[in-house]
Amino acid sequence: MGDKPLHLLLVEDNTADARLLQEELAAPEDSGFRVTHAQRLAEAVSFLRADPFDAILLDLTLPDSDSLDTVRRAHAEAPRTPIVVLTGLDNESIGIEAVRHGAQDYLVKDQTDCRLLVRAVRYAIERQRTEEELARYRDSLEDLVAHRTAALATTNAVLQEQMIERARAEEALEAARGKLTTDREQQRRHLAAELHDSVGQQLIGLKLALEHVLAHGKAKTDDDLGRTLAGAVEQCMALIREVRAISHGLYPPSLEAFGLVTALRQLAGEAGRTCPVTVRCPEAIEAARFSPDAEIAMFRIAQEAVNNAIVHGRAKRVDLGLERQAGEIVMTVTDDGVGFAPARASGKGLGLISMRDRATTAGGSISITSRPGETRLEARVPAEPRTSAGRTTD
Repeated sequence: MGDKPLHLLLVEDNTADARLLQEELAAPEDSGFRVTHAQRLAEAVSFLRADPFDAILLDLTLPDSDSLDTVRRAHAEAPRTPIVVLTGLDNESIGIEAVRHGAQDYLVKDQTDCRLLVRAVRYAIERQRTEEELARYRDSLEDLVAHRTAALATTNAVLQEQMIERARAEEALEAARGKLTTDREQQRRHLAAELHDSVGQQLIGLKLALEHVLAHGKAKTDDDLGRTLAGAVEQCMALIREVRAISHGLYPPSLEAFGLVTALRQLAGEAGRTCPVTVRCPEAIEAARFSPDAEIAMFRIAQEAVNNAIVHGRAKRVDLGLERQAGEIVMTVTDDGVGFAPARASGKGLGLISMRDRATTAGGSISITSRPGETRLEARVPAEPRTSAGRTTD
């Protein structure tokens, strides 16, 4: 309790009882109390308003207040001051009600000695202090929880906004990538058509003109001119073959006109000049048509994979497999080359980045396993068969 005496307010209308209590509380062994006496509740209220008290000793029966109303009024006036009821009424139910209305303890005068009274007062003061500490801690905890909850709500709102913005950015990026791929393929198609229809036709015309000159003017020319014209014709033929190869590589007409399987077989035929390339697929998808994105993605992946197998893998044989599984086109490219380590490959020399990018753009994926003597690539993209409006037959 400290060295400072505890200030008690004794509210007792019986002068003899009040004097006896004051003497007991001021005894040498209990000199830690200073007592102020009030005979009426109104007088006690005046004291409470003028000075702070450490505890109140309260009789229930006073000239201006009676029973539990006395406790209620005293507690209302000094809600933070502990009250110990000290009365002549030996009634347990009243004692319980007194505690419910704000009292810390309930003592009966005839059953209470000085030691019990002092202990009850000190315990009441400590309980009141503990309750106030707990109340302050509870308020502080509630404030902390409210603050943390508000902070979490703010953080959550920021995260939600960031997630929305990220989703929008990803959608925009995906749309941009899709548009870029579409534009790129359209440019390839346009360039292929220009090479085939314009440059190619002009080269054919030049070849025919040279052949005509060579055939009809050969007798009138010397051997050197004849050899020159023959060389020009051969150069024209070489240019025609090169233009056709470039135009087919940019956008094979067979892919647009006949579909993926036919284009893969044409690819196998062209690559087969270097090593055997086979194409295997079920009859059910021989003439099937799929979405433009799926077809061009699979064809480009096959192009890159076959080229890798022949050029980098030094393969002696390449097998292409094509089938349909649960709404997906599944293509496998297997070769018997030297193999490589997919995890360490940068993708620059082997085109892995390009193939993965094409599969991802078409909504699919690629997996690769490799060891000396066998490399296997598996590409999956959604099938989405073309509508009739999406096909071309010319």
